[in-house]
Amino acid sequence: MDIDGWEQAIVEASRQAMANALQTVVTAQEALDACPACGADAVGWHDNRSRVVLTSFGRVVLRVGRAACRVCGHRCRPAQEALASLGGGNTTAALRTAAVAAGSSWPFATAARLLGELLGATISPEQVRHLTIATGQQVAPDQQATATALVAPSADAIRAERTAATERTRHGSRPVTAAPTPARLLVGLDDGWVPSREQAGGMEGKVGVVATGVVAISSTRQALIPRRYVATFAPARVLETLTYVAADALGGTQSPCQIVVGDGAEWIKHQAAQHFPTATCILDWTHLARVILRAVRLACPGSGQRDRRWILYRSLTDHLWSGAVDAAAEVLAGLRDPATVCPALAEAVGYLASQRDWLGDYAAWQAAGYPIGSGMIERAVALVINWRMKDRGMRWTRTSASAIVALRVERLNHDWDDDMSGLELAA
Repeated sequence: MDIDGWEQAIVEASRQAMANALQTVVTAQEALDACPACGADAVGWHDNRSRVVLTSFGRVVLRVGRAACRVCGHRCRPAQEALASLGGGNTTAALRTAAVAAGSSWPFATAARLLGELLGATISPEQVRHLTIATGQQVAPDQQATATALVAPSADAIRAERTAATERTRHGSRPVTAAPTPARLLVGLDDGWVPSREQAGGMEGKVGVVATGVVAISSTRQALIPRRYVATFAPARVLETLTYVAADALGGTQSPCQIVVGDGAEWIKHQAAQHFPTATCILDWTHLARVILRAVRLACPGSGQRDRRWILYRSLTDHLWSGAVDAAAEVLAGLRDPATVCPALAEAVGYLASQRDWLGDYAAWQAAGYPIGSGMIERAVALVINWRMKDRGMRWTRTSASAIVALRVERLNHDWDDDMSGLELAA
């Protein structure tokens, strides 16, 4: 046998040893010197039953006995108290935690298979699904409640804070030292669609990413750290609150320089105006360029106008890149042909007008280090929604989808907190 065979043999022997150890401690719980009801030293044992328990190291069949007093007739199962944490089920806390982590990261069938292969745990895809969704349904309301309490605190919370401040002053306690205010706050907002069991065409999940620092991870790449992800399939106002609270947790709500990047959707504009009124709002350059390209292609169709299309596109994007929005609008207006109707051209002209407040000097923004594209938020949508929820054949209910993304942002934020320790941040 080679080392790989030894490893497998040792793992299997270890799992069997752990199962035996679990039975040993359960048996130890059953040791009774006297009847717990009358104190008589006349306890007999009978009616041993099998209890299947699913643990992180495998399926264990426990023998649980019942004691009966020959004097007063009292009957009990002494080991029952030790098994009470199962809550009437058969899955231990360690396996539940592992199942939720796996179920929020992979399809439920894949998660169950990996738990079996890596841990030796015996759990079905349906059990993984049930545990994951149930946990997520607890986490999502907690996230929303915490955010709401900060944005709109109750009278009791305000009174409690005032009382605590008064007590600190009375006892001469040192004031709490606030963390340094970050120089810059970056906010990216977007949405992602997943197939739905409840409505045709799928349903929209909203995602936000908030960051206050930048760290170089290579000579050509940077990462936004510290950062926070937020996501929900609930209405947009829920994401608004979650995003603001994520920014507040990083100290970014007081940053003198705030930037919000989006694709121009109305809910994104509303959120920026509501919670980040002094921010520089930037329309995603890639989205803007795509609208212009489509308008030019449809306004000048045919292979014979290829060179003209290229010249027009370069001219329009050069105007927009330098912030000359009016000049770009005039070029688009000049392409109108009274004899034909081009909806894409009219759409582009209207788009520039409706997004005027989010357009500016992209060259200057880029030189200042501002994000002008949606790379950071597209990455967030991929991490939070797409990679877990858009596999072949998947369809979601709104409740289940909200549960999954609540777990995913919690895990991702925790991972980023671990990863940023020891890193030197740049403003």
